[in-house]
Amino acid sequence: MFTPSLLLTPLLLSSVLATATAAPTATTPPHVDLIDYPGTQANLEAFHDLHRRLAAGFDDVCADTFCEGAYSDYEAFQLRCSVAVSTGTVSDCRWAFAASELDVDRATGVIQAHQPTWLCRLPIPPGTSVATFFAALEGPKAIFRRLPGADMSIFEALGDCLR
Repeated sequence: MFTPSLLLTPLLLSSVLATATAAPTATTPPHVDLIDYPGTQANLEAFHDLHRRLAAGFDDVCADTFCEGAYSDYEAFQLRCSVAVSTGTVSDCRWAFAASELDVDRATGVIQAHQPTWLCRLPIPPGTSVATFFAALEGPKAIFRRLPGADMSIFEALGDCLR
C-alpha cells in the first residue's frame, strides 16, 4: 500500500538537518532601534507611549510657539532613537516634522504649495541609558523635561530646529 507520509520523511528530515547545521549569517549590529533594545520590540509600548505624550505636548504648545509665522499647519511625524547595543545607551534621537502653506494666485487661480520638512535632533547627553531616557521623560509634559546632563529640553531643541 502507498503511504505519502513515508515518502515525505526523507525530504523533511533533510530540511530539518540543513536548518540545524546552518551557520548564522548575521552578527549583532552595533546599533538598533530603541524599540528593539534589548530584544525585538522589547520597548515597543514604552516608546509609543512616549511618542504619543511628546506629540500631545507639541500639539498643546504649537499654536503659541513653533507654529506662528510663515506656515499655518505643522505636523509631528515619526520619532526614532538608536541604541548602542554594547553599552545600552541612547545614541541619537530624531523627530520628523512637516509644515504646509497653500496660497491661491489671484491672477491665475493656481494653488501654490510651500511644504518644508525638518528632522530635529533631541538633546541626548552621551552615556544616557535606555532606562534613564524613559525615566527622565516619564509623565505628562515630557516635551518640557531635560534628560540628566542635557543643556536644554526637547521643547527648546525643537524651537532651535523649527526656526
